[in-house]
Amino acid sequence: MIACIVPAAGFSTRFPWNKMLYTLDKPLVVQTLENISASTYVSRVILVTGHESSRVSRVVEEHASSRLKERLRVVYNPDYAAGMSSSVRKGLESIRDEARSLKGIMVNPGDAAWIHPGVYDYVALRFLESGKKIAVASYRGRRGHPIIFSSDLYAELTAIDEETQGLKAVVRRHLDDTLLVETGYPGVLLDLDTVLDLNRVKEYSWR
Repeated sequence: MIACIVPAAGFSTRFPWNKMLYTLDKPLVVQTLENISASTYVSRVILVTGHESSRVSRVVEEHASSRLKERLRVVYNPDYAAGMSSSVRKGLESIRDEARSLKGIMVNPGDAAWIHPGVYDYVALRFLESGKKIAVASYRGRRGHPIIFSSDLYAELTAIDEETQGLKAVVRRHLDDTLLVETGYPGVLLDLDTVLDLNRVKEYSWR
């Protein structure tokens, strides 16, 4: 099946407080995790924490459904200040022993809470059917999340860093083997970096 790495370790410097804990119906990171865990194709969800790790972990434990708890693994990234690439690497490290048995490795930021569970299913199905090394969700030609990588790229993924543009560099190296999956769904482009982003969220939210 597919394992999904969810980086949620950053400082949220452009938001007034830790955006992962911002609450709409549920805390943002919990909504993201619940949507991912509802996918038929995602067998493991790896939440990577860093900044305010204890608070984030406690909120997830308090609000997570039983389905999410069955699939969830929480790992702490002590190098979270180095950027998202370090969190992706930490997530990859946690699935090293099972990587060969996986069909794919999905990456989805913890603040991408407005992606319907059906979108994860659709992107995963297209990825599995295509035989491509990478699949990227899109809306009207704009790339968003989730991104799924073949487990064959595991070693390459563990070498990413922020200086060489992380996951973007991996995608660039495999453009000829990348599937752009048009979802028709604007939520794949939504995340929460600033308070002003809440206006976009209110306009496009699927709820």
